[in-house]
Order: sequence, then C-alpha cells, then structure tokens
Amino acid sequence: MRIAVLPFFFYFYNVGNITVCLILLAFSAATDFFDGYLARRLKATSRFGGYYDAATDFVLVFGIFAFFSSNGIYPAWLLFVIALSFVQFLVSSLYSKKLYDPVGKYMGSALYIGIVLTLVFPSQASFSFVEFAFLGFFLVSLTSRIITLARKHS
Repeated sequence: MRIAVLPFFFYFYNVGNITVCLILLAFSAATDFFDGYLARRLKATSRFGGYYDAATDFVLVFGIFAFFSSNGIYPAWLLFVIALSFVQFLVSSLYSKKLYDPVGKYMGSALYIGIVLTLVFPSQASFSFVEFAFLGFFLVSLTSRIITLARKHS
C-alpha cells in the first residue's frame, strides 16, 4: 500500500495540496508501524518480510526524494546517499542477523521527518538542514555498522 501512495503524493504535491501529502505520508508511516507490530504480535515475522518491508520503505522514500530532486529541491547526490543507506542495510544484514545500529535503526524515520520538513517548511534553510542531517545520519550509521561488524568478526 505504501508504494501505491507515490502517484497520489506526486499529484497532490503538484496541485499544491500539501495537507493531503502529509496525510498520505502519515498513512504510509502508520501502515509501516502496524505491519511490523502485527507481524511481531502474531509471530508471523520472516526474513523475507523484513527485507520486503525495508524495500517498500526504500521505494517510497527514494521515490519522494527523487521527485523532490527532479523539482530542484534536492541535489542528486542525496539520492545516491539514500540508495547507499539501503545497500548498507542489505550488505550488513547479510553478515549479521542481529546487528545493533542505533542510528541506522532510525534512518527511515529520519527520512520521513525530512519529507515532512520539506513539505511544511519549504525554504532553502530547511532543505540544507535535511541534506546535511541525513548525510550525518548516514556517516554515523556506516561507522557504527563497520565497528559492530568488525567486533563480531574479530
């Protein structure tokens, strides 16, 4: 359902209805939360489900930031960093099932917050904050994952 939100998000953004964009984003976040909650509660979690959930989040967030980038709001390098954060998650999860990364755990939330800030405070100062905050999140998460993996394999 989160991926199906993308074309509606694009449409409502283009017609200037930011409120509906925020509602769609809240809906996406809520379905992400309840999907995970129900899977854990019903003991219906799986490795595939975890990857599918992460991939769905990536498609939604990457799609929105690609849209913002195509509208001149964000530079292309930010899309590269978002893609790298997903690759970082995939690669590190192949090496360790339970990798503790306190920053990476909240990476998706940081991106959702970045989207909200972009919609609610559409200024260059806000855009710059989102760019560099996410770059900082990414670098700290990458460092944390490398250190954790090195400790596990030493």
